[in-house]
Amino acid sequence: MRHSCFATLRNRTGKLVVLASSALIAAPTFAAAPDASSNALPYSNLSTLHVKAAQLQPFLQALRHNAANAREEAGNLSFTVFQSTTSPTTLYVLEQWKDQAAYEAHMKQPALLEMHQAAKADLDGGIAHMRIIPATPDAGIQPKQIAQGNQTSNVLVFLSVKPAESAQFHADVAAVSPTFRAAPGNVSFEVYQNADDKNEMVQLERWTSESTHQDNLKRPVIQQIRSGYAVTLAKPMLDGRVLLKDVTDD
Repeated sequence: MRHSCFATLRNRTGKLVVLASSALIAAPTFAAAPDASSNALPYSNLSTLHVKAAQLQPFLQALRHNAANAREEAGNLSFTVFQSTTSPTTLYVLEQWKDQAAYEAHMKQPALLEMHQAAKADLDGGIAHMRIIPATPDAGIQPKQIAQGNQTSNVLVFLSVKPAESAQFHADVAAVSPTFRAAPGNVSFEVYQNADDKNEMVQLERWTSESTHQDNLKRPVIQQIRSGYAVTLAKPMLDGRVLLKDVTDD
């Protein structure tokens, strides 16, 4: 059976952060992709919003108001607003709910309706929604709140996996996730699968600061890890990489 260099190194991350460690001695058994219909999984949604430059600040105010209220709602697990560091008018919203019923209840809340009303005038185009499910061997739930979240260094990568390499990709993720999360300064390391396309993934890494992020990127093993991505990915990882700032709070 062929193994990619990810499994050999017991490490994972592409262009994102990296963590070299020998903590994992043997690769875990391949974990199958989760079933989107499973009641055990959170209901997670990743939205992409392109805001008109002149309306960015007023729209952010409405979006933050929605986020604050959402975190207090029954069934909310996390709600985070990210801003691209290279394209500040592009925002990403990751929200996670106990189940679809909780999400649908949220969609009727005044703060959400207020934000949607603002979106009609403030956005350049509509809101793109992606229903996601964990590809890591756990529920993939983000921290609900992070101390000094606005100082975190975050990376989002949209990944396309070769269909023939799907099993290897999931095995690699299962092998390296625990080690990666144990790195100094790591807040979370998650890989999610597009519920509508099993070969489209979203990788999210969160670090306490830019310095802890950069410390991991300097590890020599990063080039070997990137070689592993070259085996399983249909497109270069760099094509889908976005650096983010957490702007959930003022």
